[in-house]
Amino acid sequence: MKKSLLILAAVALVAAKDDANKKDMEKLQGDWAAVSMVRDGMDIPRDDAQAFFRTVKGDKYSVFRYDQVVNKWTFTIDATKNPKTMDVLPEGVDDKSKASLGIYEFDGDKLKVCFATPGKDRPADFTSKEGSGHALTVWEREKKK
Repeated sequence: MKKSLLILAAVALVAAKDDANKKDMEKLQGDWAAVSMVRDGMDIPRDDAQAFFRTVKGDKYSVFRYDQVVNKWTFTIDATKNPKTMDVLPEGVDDKSKASLGIYEFDGDKLKVCFATPGKDRPADFTSKEGSGHALTVWEREKKK
């Protein structure tokens, strides 16, 4: 009896995690425009930051500077962690040591992400201090026309 209750509890936890991840994956889909960026404690000028766009399709996203692709990534999330986590790998790379470990959160139509340079520890909060190797970006969902 105890063993079957433990199995049911484990199945319920996995289902809850899958549901949370599915819900956030749906929210991540679509087109996003950069609002602000801070890299290693340095504010990127507003005009430069706002030249970046992000398109998410499934578990892949591309970052554009104006209409030129600058990066393509594959990502995984864990929406049950606090803060929520996102791990990204350059497209076509399977070596997990090349992953950038990050955190994310939604605030209405905004998405805040903070990533560490590959090989560095995952950020614990949404800051990018000088020497941290962290990049903090705020994205806003693009409105459909």
